[in-house]
This record gives sequence, C-alpha cells and structure tokens, in this order.
Amino acid sequence: MIMKKRGREEKEKNSLGKKQRSIYRRDEEWGWMRGKLLGVGGYGSVSEAIIPGEARSRPPQFKDFPSRLAVKSAHPGSSYADLIMEKVVYTSLGSSPHILKFYGHDHTFSEEHDGNYGGIIYNLFLENALGGSLSGLIERTKVGLLESQARVHTRSILKGLELIHHKGFVHCDIKPSNILMVHCDDNNPHGVDGLVAKIADFGLSKRSNDDFEKRVRGTSLYLSPESVCEETQDQASDIWALGCVVLEMLTGSTPWDVNLGQEELFSKISTETPSLPSYLTFTAQDFLLECFIRDPNQRPSAQMLLNHSFAMKWEEDSEEEDPEEEDSEEEDPKEDPEEDPVKDPEEEEDPEEDPEEDPEEDPEEDPKEENPKEDPEEDPEEDPEEDPEEDPEEDPEEDPDPNEEDPKEDPEEDLEEDPEEDPEEDPEEDSEEDPEEDPEEDSEEDPKEDPEEDPEEDPEEDPEEDPEEEDP
Repeated sequence: MIMKKRGREEKEKNSLGKKQRSIYRRDEEWGWMRGKLLGVGGYGSVSEAIIPGEARSRPPQFKDFPSRLAVKSAHPGSSYADLIMEKVVYTSLGSSPHILKFYGHDHTFSEEHDGNYGGIIYNLFLENALGGSLSGLIERTKVGLLESQARVHTRSILKGLELIHHKGFVHCDIKPSNILMVHCDDNNPHGVDGLVAKIADFGLSKRSNDDFEKRVRGTSLYLSPESVCEETQDQASDIWALGCVVLEMLTGSTPWDVNLGQEELFSKISTETPSLPSYLTFTAQDFLLECFIRDPNQRPSAQMLLNHSFAMKWEEDSEEEDPEEEDSEEEDPKEDPEEDPVKDPEEEEDPEEDPEEDPEEDPEEDPKEENPKEDPEEDPEEDPEEDPEEDPEEDPEEDPDPNEEDPKEDPEEDLEEDPEEDPEEDPEEDSEEDPEEDPEEDSEEDPKEDPEEDPEEDPEEDPEEDPEEEDP
C-alpha cells in the first residue's frame, strides 16, 4: 500500500515540476505573484510568493505579509484535503517560535484545464525557510552535527512538540525534511549559528483521540513499533520519531538501513531498537534510550524530555561563566597587597612633615599609630644615654626594620627631650637626608648608614645641651 502511494507521489512530482510555470497564474490581480519553485511533493508544490507594493497599497488580507514568503499549493484531490488539515493545525497552534509561521490561505485558478490540474488551487502562505531543511543541513556535514548544535535543535523541536501535543494533535510525520531551518539573530536563544529549527508540514497530522481511521501515517524509517505492529499512532509515536531524528543529527545516517525492503524494515522496527554508536556521550545515549523505549505507555513525553540534561544546553553555558567570575574575585585580593606598599611610604612621610607644621599635635597622634612598635618609644624615655649602646647592636640584626624605625625615632626623641631646638634642627636634617636618600639609594645601604649617623649625633648633642638647660 505504501509502495503504491510512493509511485503516485512520484508521478505527481514529475507532472507538477514540468507544468509548474504554466499551471499557476503570475498575475497581480490576486494580490501576489508566484516566484521560483522551491520544492515538489505529494501534497503539491512550494514556491516563492512575492507581495508587490507597499503595505498600504496591498489588499487587506496581505497588508501584514512580508514582501517575500513561501506559498504551498495543491490541486484538487487527496493532497487538497491534507492542506486543509494543515491549515486547521496551523490556526489552532497560533504563533510560536518553534513552529513555522502561518500567514493565511488563498484560492487561485489554474489556466490549464486538462482534467487533472484544472480548476481551483488551494494555497497556504508560510514563513520562507531560507536555511533549507534539517535534512539538507545533515547531508552537507556528511558526518552529522556537533553535539552542541544537535542539542539546541533538539530542544527547539521538543518545544514545538510540546505545543502540538498540548493542543491535542499528533504530527505523525516527524523527520529531518519536515524540520525547516529559519534564519535568526545570533542572540536568539532557540537557534545556533544563525539558524533555528521549526516544525512544519502538518498534512498527515491527526487529533489525539481520533482512532476511527486505522492507517499508518508518516515515513517508514521513522515509524514507531506500535505504528508498525498495531497501526496506531499517538503522541508517544512522535517521541520515537524524534529519537530517530536526533540519532541522525549526531551520526549523519538514518537509524535504519535505507536499502532494506519494507517487510525486513518493519520486522526490525517491531523487534529491535536502533543501535547507538559507542562514541556518543553518555548524556546523548541516555536521551536516545528514553526516546526508544518500546512500550509507548512508558515512553516519556515532550515536557519530560525538556528536563533531560541533553536538552538543556544553555544552562551549561551559564555554569561555564561562573569559574571566570571566581577567577576575577580571586585576583582582587592579590591587587590589594600590591597597592599597600605604594601607600605606606606616603603614610610614613606624614609624621615627618607634621612636626614642622604642628609640633604639639604629633606626639599625641604618633603613639596611636605606632602602638605595635613599643620598643622605639620606651628606649628614649628611660635612658637616652643607653641608646647609642643598644641601637647599633639591634639595628644591624634587623635589616628591614631600620628603614621604618629610623624616620620615626628621630622625631620622637627630639620632641620629648628638646622641644625648643629639635623642631628647628632635627626635622630639617631628617627631611633633607632621609626622604631624599631612601628612594635614590638601595634599601641595603640605608640600614647601614642610618644606625651609624643617629647614634653618633644624638649622644654628642644630648649631653652638651641638657646641662645648659638644667643649670638655670
């Protein structure tokens, strides 16, 4: 029965292909013109439709149409009924990013009246899929799509099937040639590489509860076991066909050998499951095994498969961004210690400049800032004469400390011992010697020069000046 149908479809293809230009009118009286032929099938043909003029000057039914779209036409006959059913399904589904967009329908009249193709022609205006079909995309790759691409297209097809099943329909002919690729923006979350997969061709669709007519619908290579054995098709049959499409996307070949005869093919479908290559990932194999569950009652629905990890591609992309954010957070604390040493010398210079401006306020503020360093404060208070003995011994042992301690010891000793003379002599000497020598000379020379100069100058000045002040 199927072979007879195929033969009839081939005859219709040849005849429609030859008479395409002469059968259909290209006259503006219908409000549109038929362009180049895009494809021919058992339903009729698909051509490019051109809507001339601006939207304001067009007939009311064409005002919202794009200037170029596709028109699916069928002559009166069996395919005419299929297009009527397709129009019913498109109207029920409404607008969806996962279903080929439907603009409307129209009737035209054929110029030729040869008994077969004369009379009224039924036309459906559809979105023009300039990207071709999924079947053509797979053939161009020869080895199948990347898994990342297949996952995005699988999710889009599942979204479309979810809507179809929710509206109470069964597609009955899910296959790569009925999945059309429409151009989209790179920011479209439903597409990849500028293409989004959309379900089309509802000519063989039926309602879910319509079991009055028992007949096998669809293409043999994508039929489910229950369709072959019991001649029943339900929403679970679309899921089996989806598994065949996904397997073809990943491998580049059909799930069954195309050279098999119908009886042998049906025997394999009724008893076997398509084999899965070992190079497929565990996630892909698990998804396909779910689609190929032989019991239709145990087969998951489209809504359930949308929660499978194979159909959740962009969630992995969001997880891949997290490590980058963590790296940026880890780099931030590393920048702080680099900035601190740059700020330290500025803070150390402040107490040296303060004694010149406010000598009275500095002794109160310095001990708060220098609390962690108690040794340099205790030494000048107890025995000013012991400093020359202790400092030269301690300073050479602690090499990194003299750079920080020397500029702080001088203003403290001078302010406490000689408040009158020190702000005039010491700050000038320290500010002239220390800040100029520190950035120019190496850090290794400073600790050697400072301890030698400080202890020699301090003991000479202190004993001479102190008795003069105490005698009066």
